[in-house]
Amino acid sequence: MAEVKQVLDDELKGQAYLANPEQTQSKILDRSLLTPRQYKFLVAGVLIQSFMYSFEVNLMYNCQPAIVGLLVASSFGSILPTILQTLSAALVPFYTKISDVTGRAQAMTVAMVFYLLGYVIQGTAKAFLQFALGQIAYGIGSTGMLTLTQVLIADTTTLINRGIMFALWDLSSALNVFTTQPLTDPLTIAEGANWRLVYVIVGVLAFVGAVALLIPLWDAQRTVQKNHKSPRRSIRWLLHEFDAVGAVLITAGMSLTLIPIIVARSFEGNWKNGAIIGMFISGLVCLALLAFWEIKYTDRPIMPMRIWANRTCFGGLVVMFFMTIMPAMNWQYYTLYLVVSRDLTFGQALLLERGYQVAYLVFQLLGGILMKKYNKCRPFIWIGIIVHTAGIGMMIPARLPGSSDALVVISQTIVGAAGGLANIAASVAVTAAVGKKDVATVIGVTQILGSFGSALGGGLAGGVWTQYLPERLAKHITGPYDEFLAMNSPIEYIPSLDPVTKSQLVDAYADSQMLMSIISMSLAVFACACALVMKPVDLYSDQKEEEEEKRSEEYM
Repeated sequence: MAEVKQVLDDELKGQAYLANPEQTQSKILDRSLLTPRQYKFLVAGVLIQSFMYSFEVNLMYNCQPAIVGLLVASSFGSILPTILQTLSAALVPFYTKISDVTGRAQAMTVAMVFYLLGYVIQGTAKAFLQFALGQIAYGIGSTGMLTLTQVLIADTTTLINRGIMFALWDLSSALNVFTTQPLTDPLTIAEGANWRLVYVIVGVLAFVGAVALLIPLWDAQRTVQKNHKSPRRSIRWLLHEFDAVGAVLITAGMSLTLIPIIVARSFEGNWKNGAIIGMFISGLVCLALLAFWEIKYTDRPIMPMRIWANRTCFGGLVVMFFMTIMPAMNWQYYTLYLVVSRDLTFGQALLLERGYQVAYLVFQLLGGILMKKYNKCRPFIWIGIIVHTAGIGMMIPARLPGSSDALVVISQTIVGAAGGLANIAASVAVTAAVGKKDVATVIGVTQILGSFGSALGGGLAGGVWTQYLPERLAKHITGPYDEFLAMNSPIEYIPSLDPVTKSQLVDAYADSQMLMSIISMSLAVFACACALVMKPVDLYSDQKEEEEEKRSEEYM
C-alpha cells in the first residue's frame, strides 16, 4: 500500500508541475487539466471498476465450461474466445479513434452499454447460438472497456509509474480467483442449480462498476473540454481515420481461418468438405489483401509501419503476441481435463489451476516496482521468457493423469510468475519506445495482437480438441463409446462409463493436453529470439522531455 500511495503522490506532483494549458499534449484527457480531487476520484473509479470486472471475469471463467456443457456444445467452447478476440482485433482501432474524436467518456459509455447488453443476451439464452450472439455483444463492449482503460492509464500516468498502474488494474483478480471459486458449483452443477443466476450476479456487478467509472470520467471529460474544443468531424472522415476496410478484412481473415479449424469435424468429410476448405482459403486471401491494403493504399493503417520499424516496439509486441498464444492454447480445455481426469468438481479444478493467474498478477506488480527501482525493462523480459519456457516444459509431466496435485500447482505458478513479469515489462517497454503522439496507437496495436494471439491460441486448442482428440479416443478406448458425448457433454457422460472405459478416455484427454503443451513450448523459441532485438529504454524519458519543453518555453 505504501508503494501505491507513493505512485499517487508522484502523479499528483507531476500534475501540479504540468498544470500549464499551453503545454498540454493531449486534447482528450490531459491530467494537467484535472484537479487533484478529480484525479483521485478517477483513479478510484478505475480501481473499483477493475475489481468488479475481475470478479465477473473470474466467475464467468469458472462457470462457462459448465454452462457450455449444459448447452451440449463443449467441442465448440473454443469458438467463444475466438469470437471475442476476432471482434477485439477489429474494434480496437475504432475505439481508440472514436475516443480521440468524441472523447474518452463518450466512447467508454458506448462500450459499457454493449458490455451490459451482452450479459443480458447470454443470461436469457436457450441455445448455444443465442449464447454466442450474446458473446458478440459482450465482445464489442469489453473490447472498448479494456482498450480505453489502458489508454486512460497511459493518459494520466507517468512512464516510470505506468507498470505499477497497469499491474494494479489487474491485481484484484488475485483475490477474486478465490472469492468466486465457492460460487461455481452451486451456480452450475449442484442439484437444483440455475446457471442463469450467474448472469444476474455479473450483470449487477457490471452495472455498479460502470457507474463507478463513468461518473468521475464524465466529470474529468467536461473539465478537459472546457479548455479544448475538438473540431466537428463527419462520418466519412471517421471511417477513413478508422480504416474501415482494414477492419473488415482483419475480421473476415481471422474468422474464416480460425473457425474452420474448430468446426471442421462437425462437417461431413472434415477437411475434405468444400465449405471448410472454401472458408479457410477465403480467410487466407483476406489476410493477404489486408497486408496489401495496409502497405499500399491506406494512410491510416491499423498497425502503422513506423511502429514495426522501431526495434524495441517490434520485439516487445511480438514477445507479447507469443506470450498470449501460449496460455490461450494451453488452458482452453484444461479445467475440463482436470474435472475428467481427477474426479473433481469444477470449483475444485479451478482452484487447483489458479496458481498461474495469482502468480501472474502478483509478479506483474513486482515487475512494475522493480522497473521503477532499476529503470530497466529488458532484463525482466528475458528472465520471464526463459523461466516461462522451462515452466511449460514442466507442465508436460505435470498434466499426466497420475501426477501429483503439488506438481500441477508448482508448474502453473512458475509459468504464471514468469508470464506476468515478461508481459508487464514488454508493455511498458513498447510505450516507452515511442513518442506521446503514438502511445495510444501502440496500445491499440498491443490490444490487436493480444486479441489475434488469443484467437489463434483458442483456434489451435480447438483444432487439437476436435481433430486430434477423436483419433486418441479411437486408439485408447477398446469398448463401445459415444464420441459426440465424450467430447461435447463429458460432465454428464463420463460418470456413466465403466472404470476401464473411463480410464482409457482420460488417457486420450491426456494425449491432447500433452500436444497442446508441446506446441506452446515450441512457440517460446520465437519469443526469445524477438526479445534479443530490443533496445534499452529510459523510463524517465517523458519527464525529461517535459523539463526540456518547460526550459524552452521559459527561454522564449
